[in-house]
Amino acid sequence: MRLLFITSAVISDILLLFFILFLQKKKSPLRASIQQIFITAFFGILANIFVAAAITPLLTNIAFTVYFSSIDFITYQLLKFAFTYTGKLKSLKEFVQFWRIAIFIDVANLAVSVFTGHMYTMYSMTLDDGKTAYQTTPTSLFNVHLLLCYLPIIFTLLLLAISLSQAHNFYRLKYFPILISLTAIILMNVAYMMFSLPFDWSVLLYALSGFLLFFFSLFYIPRRLMSNTLSLAVDFMKEGLFLFDAEKNCIYINKTAHDNFDVPESTLSFDQYPISLWLEGKEKDKLENFQQIFPMEIKGQTMMVKVDYRVCKDSKKNHLGAFFLFEDVTDDQIMMKNLEEAKAEANQANIAKSIFLANMSHEIRTPINSILGMNEMILRESGDEHILEYAGDIQKSGDTLLALVNNILDFSKIESGKMEIRTAGYTTFQLLRECYHLVAPRATQKDLPVIIKCTEDIPREMLGDSQRIKQILVNLLTNSIKYTKCGKVTLTASWTAFSEKDGIIKFVVSDTGQGISEEDITKLFKVFQRVDEAHNRTVEGTGLGLAISRELVGMMNGNISVTSKQGEGSEFTVSIPQKVLDNTPSGKFVLDIENGAKRSAYKESFHAPDARILVVDDIEMNLKLISALLKKTGLQISVANSGERAIEICKNEDFDLILMDHMMPPPDGHETMKIIRDSGGHNAEIPIIVLTANAIEGADVTYLSMGFNGYLSKPVLSKDLEEMLIKFLPADKVIR
Repeated sequence: MRLLFITSAVISDILLLFFILFLQKKKSPLRASIQQIFITAFFGILANIFVAAAITPLLTNIAFTVYFSSIDFITYQLLKFAFTYTGKLKSLKEFVQFWRIAIFIDVANLAVSVFTGHMYTMYSMTLDDGKTAYQTTPTSLFNVHLLLCYLPIIFTLLLLAISLSQAHNFYRLKYFPILISLTAIILMNVAYMMFSLPFDWSVLLYALSGFLLFFFSLFYIPRRLMSNTLSLAVDFMKEGLFLFDAEKNCIYINKTAHDNFDVPESTLSFDQYPISLWLEGKEKDKLENFQQIFPMEIKGQTMMVKVDYRVCKDSKKNHLGAFFLFEDVTDDQIMMKNLEEAKAEANQANIAKSIFLANMSHEIRTPINSILGMNEMILRESGDEHILEYAGDIQKSGDTLLALVNNILDFSKIESGKMEIRTAGYTTFQLLRECYHLVAPRATQKDLPVIIKCTEDIPREMLGDSQRIKQILVNLLTNSIKYTKCGKVTLTASWTAFSEKDGIIKFVVSDTGQGISEEDITKLFKVFQRVDEAHNRTVEGTGLGLAISRELVGMMNGNISVTSKQGEGSEFTVSIPQKVLDNTPSGKFVLDIENGAKRSAYKESFHAPDARILVVDDIEMNLKLISALLKKTGLQISVANSGERAIEICKNEDFDLILMDHMMPPPDGHETMKIIRDSGGHNAEIPIIVLTANAIEGADVTYLSMGFNGYLSKPVLSKDLEEMLIKFLPADKVIR
């Protein structure tokens, strides 16, 4: 009997050791508790072996101490596990802490009592065969120890029983095996004491309960839960599911499919509706994955159904089966149709808006072109100081009006996504000088100095959109000049290099003006918003300049920010990444004010007395203006006030170039150009430059694609006009 027990106990310890090592690979939060139960049970069974095999009182005392201590630790771990397992650990932490102290006292009591004989008495007796046996008689302290062992087990049983009664039917299986095994432990202990069984097998039952905890919490329950949950999820998902095996027999349909078609799984095959509809026109034997939308009759209603067919294969590409997923997408299709209609309406509205902007640009720029052009002739030819002063005021007002129109058009371009950043090489200091000369007249009127500071390491030439950078800086400088009565406006430029080929150029525009309140800073970059309008009613502007500047900076992957203190001034900071063409440091910045002033005096850039051009425009004033602007070049200029007249003139006369307005009564500029091109003769080959008030984004590309050789927008600057003529007139007729 003793040998049988020792053998079975050794086997149990080996199994426990295996489970301890196996648990090392698990990642469950319950793993640690179960592992502790197995480890303690391992030593408990080992102690029980020593009890059975002990041949001296000392060894028996040591074995009993280890044995009873292991029971203490196992009960603690079971109790802790039960709290964790039932989700009540948080509310019972104090009890667990108390039980740790109780275990420590009990283990200390065991160690002392066993060796002093206070826990039980041990005496030897001689058997009939002459062998010596040892018998123990428990004392009252031993009964106290048993009570301390049983209390947590009983408490655990109660906790599991309550959880069992409150659990869902599926989860009752989770608690029931553990409840049974703990009950078996108590019964085994009672039998051992009441019937004087030769050995106590309860520690092995402790290990068994740990195994049950492991099996049901880490293996069986999660798998059952996953299986049931997946089954429920598949049944109640919005897509219908038909599952077929490798022989194309239907082995499963989910609840959605069954409710929609009411077809038993056993009778559904590839040849039945709706499968036959989905597979119409497809080779069933060579069928691969596909997705398609079909109109279907479902419960008397025509619905749009999206069908997804997938072939199932294993890792070796063996065919295992296939499944169909179908989904009612009728509402989605209706929504998509509505969205497409809304998109079409939005596109129509956008086209109408573009047409409106083109017309507005033409209608407004045409009179501005005449006003500014004729005023330039006054500035060129008049010697009367009073008249020149009046003409100067007209020029400023005309420039302001043109700037307002340009801002509205620029904002529209940005809003419609048609604004483009066009990179080209530019000289950094030249860009800053141009910015100064554009804002200097306004600053001079207010006796306000504009100071430009630059670090000497700024590269000489960079690659970027200098026109847009200039627009941003002029906007910021103009705003500072507007809102600064005294003091100064400063533009500071600096460079941060990332490498020899790229870096960030930073511009800081600061002033000593009225400043901006914290409330107004939040709306500073918003469209049509102006700061402190009650006090700034007389200050011109639309509230678009800063909004456009922010968008342009963003399009160049830069950043713009502002700091301000009311009554002391503002500081705008713009940082823009740029490529470097010439890394030579620019050195000390020189403003070159005198050359800037001289630049305003007109001087024709070429003479071409032998060249002949034809100017075509339906507005008489524009014909006079172009003739006047080109008078000093010596060009032979003919004019036509319609497309028909231009066609007649071209039949009888030869020209070197034609300046053609686009928006004229039929035939318009494009139609007139085509007729002249198709007529043959010398004029069919000459350059035709479109001169138009249409300045919306992409207009140049549009006109060039029509067949025009060049593009100029109104109001035209004499400098741009002369550069275009030099480019396209015969070189032998142009004298620079």
